[in-house]
Amino acid sequence: MSRQAESTIAPPGDPPRRPPAGPEVHDRPAAAGEPISSRATVADEAVAPPASTKRRRLLWIIPIVLIVGAVAVVVTARYLYESTYFVITDNASVMGSLVQVGSLNAGRITQASLEVGQTVQKDQVIAMVAVPQQVGSVPLGDQPVLDQTGSSNAQVAVRAPISGVIAAHIGSVGGTVAAGSAIYSMVDPHQVWVVANIDEDKASRVQPGQEVEVSSTALGKTFPGRVQAVTPASAATFSLLPAQNLSGNFNKVTQWVPVKIVVDSGDTMLPLGTSASVRIRVKDD
Repeated sequence: MSRQAESTIAPPGDPPRRPPAGPEVHDRPAAAGEPISSRATVADEAVAPPASTKRRRLLWIIPIVLIVGAVAVVVTARYLYESTYFVITDNASVMGSLVQVGSLNAGRITQASLEVGQTVQKDQVIAMVAVPQQVGSVPLGDQPVLDQTGSSNAQVAVRAPISGVIAAHIGSVGGTVAAGSAIYSMVDPHQVWVVANIDEDKASRVQPGQEVEVSSTALGKTFPGRVQAVTPASAATFSLLPAQNLSGNFNKVTQWVPVKIVVDSGDTMLPLGTSASVRIRVKDD
């Protein structure tokens, strides 16, 4: 027996020798004419992802990153532009002067046919009040005294002091009113303004005469306007109980400064008390 054959035969009692450990490769039957070394290549291809899949991922990620970056640039530029050239706030409301209209004499309402929203002209009769007259020793009463000269109740006309719109119908026909009691509330549509409350750190940028864009929440429209006045006091100054910090604990609270804005709404009347948003141009391009 040759020496090579002897080296392959293990001596009795010894465990059989195993091949060295290595990566496990699932063998498959080799095709006709295929070299045995190609089996490891097939196993590697099954583990590693193909290059085309990586390219597809990159083709999807790059446009998304570009779109997000473009949106961020646009939003930042818009914010810088708005904060530089405008003072914007939605803490604003429509204000106006309500005129109470009534009789200067006590009596009973005999006519009051106007409704809320109707337009009236100055000196137009809007109500009639029957005012009792006293004759001699006859006391005042609602019913006229018969057989007495001049004993009928005087019909007093209530006229509109201004041209405007009826905002409220307070008195009703048949009801009694005291002297000076209101029957109607009127408002002049041309005497309506907007009061906007802005932060105190932005008040120095607002000056009378600056152009304003006023957006009415109730009407859903935007009207031009201008700043008429900047109140030289904070809104808290006019409250019933102004805040006073007399203790040692102090927390700074940003105060609001009222700004009066005149609105050019044309024939459109802004509802009093409704909310609005203002955009004050504080710097030219």
